[in-house]
Amino acid sequence: MSTPRYQQLEQALSEEIRLGQRAPGERLPSIRQLSRERKLSKSTVLTAYSRLEADGLIEARPRSGYFVCAGEEPSPGGLKTPAPSKPRQKPAPVSAGQVLLDIMEQGAAFDLLPSVAPHSGNEQLRRCLARAQRRQSCAEQDYYDGPQGLAELRGQLAQRTRSGGSQVTADDLVVTAGCQHALLLALMATTSPGDVVAVESPGFYGVFQLLEALGLQALEMPSSAQTGISPDALELALQHWPVKALVVSPCYGTPTGACIPETHKRRLLELAQRHKLAVIEDDIYGELFFGLRRPRTLHSYDDSGSVLLCSSFSKSLSRDLRLGWIAPGKYLDRIKRLKVVTSLASSRTQQLGASYYLAEGGLERRLRQQRQRFRQQCQQLLTQIPVALPMALSCSRPEGGLSVWLELPADVDTIALYGAARAQGILVTPGPLFSAQKRYQSFLRLSFAHPWTPERRRALRQLGKLIVVQC
Repeated sequence: MSTPRYQQLEQALSEEIRLGQRAPGERLPSIRQLSRERKLSKSTVLTAYSRLEADGLIEARPRSGYFVCAGEEPSPGGLKTPAPSKPRQKPAPVSAGQVLLDIMEQGAAFDLLPSVAPHSGNEQLRRCLARAQRRQSCAEQDYYDGPQGLAELRGQLAQRTRSGGSQVTADDLVVTAGCQHALLLALMATTSPGDVVAVESPGFYGVFQLLEALGLQALEMPSSAQTGISPDALELALQHWPVKALVVSPCYGTPTGACIPETHKRRLLELAQRHKLAVIEDDIYGELFFGLRRPRTLHSYDDSGSVLLCSSFSKSLSRDLRLGWIAPGKYLDRIKRLKVVTSLASSRTQQLGASYYLAEGGLERRLRQQRQRFRQQCQQLLTQIPVALPMALSCSRPEGGLSVWLELPADVDTIALYGAARAQGILVTPGPLFSAQKRYQSFLRLSFAHPWTPERRRALRQLGKLIVVQC
């Protein structure tokens, strides 16, 4: 696939700045001028400038234009990308540890310093929820919602799934109590206790929790921090093991932030259809892309109904809004029955408030702000790592999502590091949580979900000092 033109321009200007061909403080050509000189659209030039600004290479000055920044080099320091994983390709039972429970009890799954976590206000969402509450209070009847959820919300969600290329209607969706609930329903609908489920490695620890709770075996698949799960490895595994389902997060999944190329998505789907494999797609990070448009979902390529698309509002809107959804394809009737068994019904007030918010365009406006902010915070983290954590060996460089995957020297035990850091009020997510095989002992997941305040910067430097003690 050819490099997008905005990215070509960004790379060219970045190289000119780094080589000193454009001096600190120098004014850059106007958007109109550069558009004319390079024969590019104005939107292409603006996108390139915005990305350079987020990287700290240039700055916008009101009524003056764009200028090259003065100051220190913001390069991530030449850290290499983590090598593709090589888990043992043998099904294994799953056992979650106490550390994960402790992280969740601290409410700090995506924070380095939860004691100074900001309150993310969303006045428009609060107004929509209050409006929904008033409407519900005026209702003459008190009744449960239908198994699929509120039709108004499902209609809005059907429109949003089209941004990932899927063509669904409100009748194709089921509202859930978050993405984890959607994944639970998908696994219950497609597997039985003792079945083998293929998963990415490293993979989302929430999936390993579900596999353990349902008595399923995890078959960990080699994966790349850039391109995700290996189709070749999956094909080989399908020849040796009776895999019933594949759980995959194609777009910026945690912990690596990898994005599966479109050609790999097509191949994964072809393998799934040939081997009658259910594909459970976790698309919770799909909207948090840094480029011009979001990647297509695996679900968008499926015409057999074998892909179950799962997502929620917890990463894009609010973790307190416990609403998710699933497009279960041919498993729709089974999912509806399981929804009633596991949660009976979803909150009508939250569903109605969310549907108002989506109808008013609130989510799209918020996502535009978040994408820019997360991209900038990601680059800031990558810039700080060589200084605060100079012992780091490699680090992923995601183009979306909320986290990076950091490799430390082999003698660092990140479970022990977790305890030492927690004693100082610092929370990290150790690598072993992202595997059922006790792998990735010297890896950490670091998040850029929050602004890099002076307190968080100090916490990152303190983490580096704690690592030195272990090395």
